[in-house]
Amino acid sequence: MAEPETELFDAIRRDHRAGDRLPSSLAARHGVPRQTVMEAISAVLPLPHSLPADEEQLGEARQLLDALLAEDQAKEPAERRSAFELYEELSLRTSRLPLSYRWVWEYITHRRPQHASDTSPETHEPAWAGNVPSDMPSFVTYLITSAVRDLAELKIEGTLPAADGVELGMVSLGNARARINQALHEFALVGLRAGLSYAQMSAFSGIPEDDLAKQVEDYHRLMTT
Repeated sequence: MAEPETELFDAIRRDHRAGDRLPSSLAARHGVPRQTVMEAISAVLPLPHSLPADEEQLGEARQLLDALLAEDQAKEPAERRSAFELYEELSLRTSRLPLSYRWVWEYITHRRPQHASDTSPETHEPAWAGNVPSDMPSFVTYLITSAVRDLAELKIEGTLPAADGVELGMVSLGNARARINQALHEFALVGLRAGLSYAQMSAFSGIPEDDLAKQVEDYHRLMTT
């Protein structure tokens, strides 16, 4: 017999998948605190496979990043490339090594002398938290996790008729894309509140500036009307 908490979480997730997206509404329906709803819909299930780091590739990336940082160190501070620009340069020089931007960003920021200062700047966490709703990180985690699950279920059996295989594949990919787009729009709204321009976020995401602006503004209008 399932535990009461497991049954509750399953019921909340069923209602959420059925279209009841607002945590406050789900909390009222099930008679639980809003935090309980957030725990239920943002729970991350472990993925069955892990991808071990390729030390040879990581070593190549470290050498190239060190060389790029040395090039920048010889320039005036205002002319030095941002972490994003160095990430793009690394990708071009290595035929896009399978490295996350976060890994590259942390490697760069931990090694650049100009990031050290006699003052004690505000840490990234409070600066980020000041621009996002309290449950936004959990909500985005839920969206991305759901997208990964949709992609993990993309198993097209060879014995399926072509029409059925296309149907299953298109629906799974469509669901994953919709959730990822929603997460991207949530981040873009935070960026706008923090003073970033659509041009900057277009460079980060690879989406043309006009398209990104229209997508985000349409999403914001949908969510607030």
